[in-house]
Amino acid sequence: MATRTFRSTLTVLALAGLVAWVGSPATAQIYTFTSGPTGDGFNWPASPTGMLDGDYFSTPDGVSLDNYTGNQIFFDSQYQVASNSPDIDGDALWGNPNGGALDFYLDGIGGVQSISFNFANSIGGAPFNSQDYLDVEVYDSEGRGTYYSETLDNVFTGLGGFDGYSGTVYLDTSFLFDDYENLDGGQFIDIDYIYIDLYSLDNTFEPAEFAIDNFSVDGSTGNGPDELYISVNQGTDATGSIFNSNSLRGVGTHTRGIEVTNGAATDTTLSIEIEPGGDLTAGPSVVNGEFIAAGQSTFKPDIASIDRSLPTGSYESDVRLINDGDPSDPDNVSTLRVNLFEPELLSGNFASVDVNNFEDVTLSNAAAPANGFRAAVKATGGATTSGPFEVSAWAADTRLLDGDTITANVVFKRFGQLSGTHTGLHIASFEQAAYVINEFVDLEVFLDNKDESVPNQVWNLTYTHVNASTDFGNFSPGGSFNERIGVNNFDVAATLIDGTSSKNQQVSLQLSSNPDPGSSADLVGVPVDLVFSASVDDTFVLQLTYAPGSVPGGATEDDLMLLWFDTTGQEWVNAVDGNAGGTPTFFDGSYEDFLNGGTLGSGDLGTYGLDTTNDHVWAVLNHASLFAVGALSSAAAVEGDYNNSGQVEQGDLDFVLSNWGDTDISDVTGWVNFAGLPGGDIGGQVEQTELDLVLSNWGDTSAPDFGASSVPEPAAGLLVFALLGMTRRRLV
Repeated sequence: MATRTFRSTLTVLALAGLVAWVGSPATAQIYTFTSGPTGDGFNWPASPTGMLDGDYFSTPDGVSLDNYTGNQIFFDSQYQVASNSPDIDGDALWGNPNGGALDFYLDGIGGVQSISFNFANSIGGAPFNSQDYLDVEVYDSEGRGTYYSETLDNVFTGLGGFDGYSGTVYLDTSFLFDDYENLDGGQFIDIDYIYIDLYSLDNTFEPAEFAIDNFSVDGSTGNGPDELYISVNQGTDATGSIFNSNSLRGVGTHTRGIEVTNGAATDTTLSIEIEPGGDLTAGPSVVNGEFIAAGQSTFKPDIASIDRSLPTGSYESDVRLINDGDPSDPDNVSTLRVNLFEPELLSGNFASVDVNNFEDVTLSNAAAPANGFRAAVKATGGATTSGPFEVSAWAADTRLLDGDTITANVVFKRFGQLSGTHTGLHIASFEQAAYVINEFVDLEVFLDNKDESVPNQVWNLTYTHVNASTDFGNFSPGGSFNERIGVNNFDVAATLIDGTSSKNQQVSLQLSSNPDPGSSADLVGVPVDLVFSASVDDTFVLQLTYAPGSVPGGATEDDLMLLWFDTTGQEWVNAVDGNAGGTPTFFDGSYEDFLNGGTLGSGDLGTYGLDTTNDHVWAVLNHASLFAVGALSSAAAVEGDYNNSGQVEQGDLDFVLSNWGDTDISDVTGWVNFAGLPGGDIGGQVEQTELDLVLSNWGDTSAPDFGASSVPEPAAGLLVFALLGMTRRRLV
């Protein structure tokens, strides 16, 4: 037998206790620290995180564990040397402590008369030695306290090859007395709280490990009696326990089974009966006179059954295990309990979420019926939102319990949006779940027969965007320009979408008027005035949104670009032509596609794009003033009007002759968007094709004319050919 002695008092960490889970707890609770329905029936904190120092965990039965070891603790079989102990097998509670303690609170069960558990410890080297005893401080519910020490009889190979020690710790009210004289010096009436001292295992200088297995409340020592008994986790005695399970109501039956262990040294046969007077019936797998070998543990499924169409509530029956081969072995009885759950009943403001009125996305679950249960749902993550909206979607595993409501904030992303009513959808996915939650316990439990395909929940989002003719923002060095200011009406909207401020400055946008109506360009809507309070030398990206229905007649969306009003030439030109530096480069698509996951750089200056999918024009700029969405005027659509004057005339002839043979005209003053103009094959070489178009369309101011248009007089024609022999010159 282990030698028990009493040691000096340690300070007790007084924490609140727990209350029991649904229904009365069993008289015997046994924890092997194995998660799942075939283990302890619930999930312990999972690796790799486990349970952090300072955290606590409560079982569904009302036992609370507090971690004050100075390190994480785990609930699995990944320990280093504990398996060398004969007292630790399979999953266990273990850790590498920095001293400290473990606290177990049992007031959630109440009336506990005995506790037992297997304990092992190891320290890595001299002069440290693993201790061959364990100190435990114990209190009852009336305040009596004692300090108790249990000798660890078993020696095993520990860390670094040094000895480790293990054994079974057993506490019982029959030999626990109030030696602290906290109350009356009398015998304990129950065991309410135990404090397991681990300070001797401080691993500051040497590695240390401890492990606890088969923690039994008012039950066996965890080693199993020499008989046939109801068990869990391949042999841990669970006689007298309540085996809880949960099932969704529906069609068909829900069945339960139990594990059985033959702890005797001889083979035998067994039978299992469902006791009369309960709610469950015998299941499809009748056990009557079945063989079980000595030392064998086996699970017998489907021994009890319940009709899932019954009303929601708790149903239970006692199950009796009979040792047919040994009539002297007392029968073992435990309780099978089934909680039938109604499916979730969800409601929300699906038809319309009015963002103008600051409405949130809401989702509610109906309360459970009286004396019954209703399934919860939890978000699976990956919600999607369409339209110009942002929803603070629920993170994965966000739960919606019965009787509760959850909300998600909705924001209209106004920047770059035209005036008018905007709509979108928010779609979130969920799965069924079940939880046990009360003042002390909060954990997810297993729900059999649950619906694996809960329909997605869909909300309709609406927002009516009004005109905003002016906006401004104050920026400090390093501040992002991205969607900080924006203006809009029904035809056009403008915002900055990239760039960084290099100084303290105010930047403003204002809807303005067209200083050159109907001449150099046809605009979509009105221009936008962009003003920097400081000198403009930052690189930024300006994006304008247009209404496709407002594209001017005679043009298409493909003709649109971001324009800038050149006050020197008093005409609209490509916005990037006003940059200081950079090379005009067209990109067919969105700015996001252009970046392709990258970031804005100095080499991007001069890039401009057209995104007809999202109705955007954009450009990388370093100058400000008046900008607009538009197409170069109808004059620009005249075949041969290469200088964009609105008529095929002498300037176009000079343009062709001065650039004859050239394959790069990007530096020619007055060139607007030559590659986008009709006529010729520039982008290749300025040669006979361009000259023919000028001559054949001489004087045209509207549609292309490939017939007998007015052409230069013969003298003019002779001049043409005479000029071909002249030295090439550039237009200035």
